[in-house]
Amino acid sequence: MSIDTFFYNHPVFRRDEFLAWKTQQKALKAISINTAIQHYIKTGKLVRIRRELYAVVPPDSTPDDVSVDSYLIAGSAAHDSILAYHTALELHGAAYSAFGQSTYLTEQKNKSFGFRGHWFQPAAHSIELKKQNNITTNITKINRSGMDIYLTNRERTYVDILDRIELSGGWEEVCRAIKFLTVVDIDTIIEYCLMLKNARLVAKVGYFLEKRDGAFKPTDRQLNRLLLEKPKNPQYASRHRNDTFELVKKWNILLPRSVINESWEEPHVDV
Repeated sequence: MSIDTFFYNHPVFRRDEFLAWKTQQKALKAISINTAIQHYIKTGKLVRIRRELYAVVPPDSTPDDVSVDSYLIAGSAAHDSILAYHTALELHGAAYSAFGQSTYLTEQKNKSFGFRGHWFQPAAHSIELKKQNNITTNITKINRSGMDIYLTNRERTYVDILDRIELSGGWEEVCRAIKFLTVVDIDTIIEYCLMLKNARLVAKVGYFLEKRDGAFKPTDRQLNRLLLEKPKNPQYASRHRNDTFELVKKWNILLPRSVINESWEEPHVDV
């Protein structure tokens, strides 16, 4: 495989991927990895995104104006990257608004970083999933520009955005996006939610599932599985308590009143 073929197949790549390819080509002796990468940067074939992460500059672009796919960057930021939260919503076509941040799950101790006005945020896996050795549950793979990237599936995304509101665009974005996640497997959502062993999350997921209607409405049997695991005592749905909260007795969850009333749907009008 020529270097041009490698660049074509890896529009974004890490240093370790380049090293593996060089090793496979038995081309390590002639030139060091770092020297080779620096050569391609100086000749305008690569741009450095951050330490040990690079993007290829297509022939019709320059290092200054090249547009690099943020999903490929997040998907390559760590060898075990899994795109999640609002980033997964975007790829599932369920995001309500644009978000200048890409979030990816990883077991590595990566630092957040920026590239050309976009922010990339690593996030740790659920402690409970790590205990169960099950961090890759409910993951799907897509091909983008010839590269495979991994992201949480629609069902896991439904639960995860309710778990980490702050990584998902805030309450309004989450409430609106959930309405776009219509085609989902309810049993898979419930199984994954219960797997996390978080009573507060169970209540949030149960509340929003119960609001679904028509063909997408869960059965009483499905909801009862969640009701059995709801909090014993009322719990706040969010640690941030700047809003006015209201108790939803059925689920023992204190939700922001703006969420219950969906007050962002219509402007406030003085009568």
